[in-house]
Amino acid sequence: MKRNIVILPAAAAILSAALLSCEKETDTGNETPGEEEVYDVVPVAESGWDIYTGTGYRYGASIIVNDDSSVDLWLASPGGTFGEGVKTYLSDEKEAQPLGTEGTLAQYFEFDEDFVRISLYCPSWNSTQESFTLVLYAWDTDYDNTVAGEPLAACRFEKYGDNTWLDLYAGDNKDGSEKFPAGKYLWVMSDGTANAGIWKCTVSGSGAGTNAVSYVNGEKTDGQFFSMICTSAGSNEVYWDKVVYMHSEDGGRTWTDEVSSLLPTEGSRDALSCCDPGVAFWGGHYYIGYTSTENQSGKYNHVYMARSTSPSGPWEKWNGSGWGGDDPQPVVTFDGTISGFGAGEPCMVVLDGTVYLYYSWNEWNTTTTMLSTAPADDGNWPAKLESKGVVIDKTDMDAPDHTDVKYVERSRKFVAIHAVNRDTDESRLLVWESGNGVDFTLTGQIGGELCKGIMNAGMSGDGEGHVRLDTVQYLCYAHSDAPRTWGHWATWWSPMVWEKARTVQE
Repeated sequence: MKRNIVILPAAAAILSAALLSCEKETDTGNETPGEEEVYDVVPVAESGWDIYTGTGYRYGASIIVNDDSSVDLWLASPGGTFGEGVKTYLSDEKEAQPLGTEGTLAQYFEFDEDFVRISLYCPSWNSTQESFTLVLYAWDTDYDNTVAGEPLAACRFEKYGDNTWLDLYAGDNKDGSEKFPAGKYLWVMSDGTANAGIWKCTVSGSGAGTNAVSYVNGEKTDGQFFSMICTSAGSNEVYWDKVVYMHSEDGGRTWTDEVSSLLPTEGSRDALSCCDPGVAFWGGHYYIGYTSTENQSGKYNHVYMARSTSPSGPWEKWNGSGWGGDDPQPVVTFDGTISGFGAGEPCMVVLDGTVYLYYSWNEWNTTTTMLSTAPADDGNWPAKLESKGVVIDKTDMDAPDHTDVKYVERSRKFVAIHAVNRDTDESRLLVWESGNGVDFTLTGQIGGELCKGIMNAGMSGDGEGHVRLDTVQYLCYAHSDAPRTWGHWATWWSPMVWEKARTVQE
């Protein structure tokens, strides 16, 4: 949802000069700074490693380094559908698989808990006259023995809509009170009309331990049919993104299993997406800011907020006057042009009793970072947010990315980073500084070992967004190599040090 903007010659000259303003100082070993000594520092990325290489993406990292040096990490990931569905397929790369009048399409799957329904994603090639029968069997040794047995459930779908999720429930009431037991199953589509069918993932493999295998006319086929096993009733409406949480005790070498931490609320203003997490912790609560929209184009976004006493949730969403309920409301509402990205991609710093909430504010022809502040000791602080306006303007840069801000205690400055030339071989991470959190100046770029194709970077701090003295810090971002496909990104993790800088005299 980013735009490519050509960098202007004047801006290029300013940028080149800025990048020469700071260099890493050679450590002579003759000086040991006092703990309270204040001096400018520059961020340098050290050797790192991928923490995600699967299909899809994990990006927009928000990182907290805890007092015991353990690390909490939140990332945006692909969404799903309402009704707690577990996908049998691995990615959204797909092609349509016709059923036709004489064929059969089927899928074996395993599931280790009781479930309410199975859901299939079915095209009809723009027709409204297509139908087929769906039958569910308990698996019995092999395909032939299974389909020779008695069905557990069956449904005829008449004249279904194009690209519709179709449900086969365990009971007639469809309220989730009746369930299929955990076990091994086979569903079969048959008795179709000419343009009935199902979407098939073109990536081989199966999702989330389902061990799924797809069949065409009784024979195994490459790829995987789009189906889900659902543990609750739901609308099957698709949401684009969710936030996942992980924890590491060894500096990011190993991680706990992902937890689907923050999901959209069905039927609400944030129902399409929970994306771009920005997390802080103070006063006994974790606060997570995120991006969402009511616009199917993905534009005209707003900033939302939720809180929890646990880093993994459950979360109480801001409802406009307090926390909780099923009617989340933005804490920052975009009121610009409908064709703009809007407001989103938040991050927070807490300093001297004030919450500094930074967020993107992008019209169709501008790319900026704005700031709003509120008193941190007010439990309903989102209601007290006051806008301070634009603090970083990236409009004249080439493909700029979202901004992450931390307060660096060594320099006593707010430091912001963001990518330019995102998702290209020329990508890099620029650095801005501010003494007051409002007036930012471009000062250089992150040095050290960086990947190509950088997107949506986040840097670590403590719960209040502070980079503490003598604490190991980290950098995390999505990245890709040519040839590139949108949304197919690995996630890079590396330690990052803040080294003393020296001014180059002209």
